[in-house]
Amino acid sequence: MSITEILPLVEALPHSDKLQLMQALLTQLAWEEGVSLQVQAKLKTNEGQRMATILQHMADRQALSHIIDPVAWQKNIREDRPLPGRE
Repeated sequence: MSITEILPLVEALPHSDKLQLMQALLTQLAWEEGVSLQVQAKLKTNEGQRMATILQHMADRQALSHIIDPVAWQKNIREDRPLPGRE
């Protein structure tokens, strides 16, 4: 099977399956190249801590306090998109 045949199948996958596929491919490539993925895990931890810090700063500043009804706000800004292959 060629890459041109595989890409449309990958595009139709849900995001979670795409992420799992990417993780599997990265793991396989790292193994083939003899590279450790432990550095990636450390980067994820740093990213998580950075995100927590950013969210705490937002909370301290009450950055989203203008949103009275979060559910209504989310529905208002959410854009539904057609799912691939489900027109």
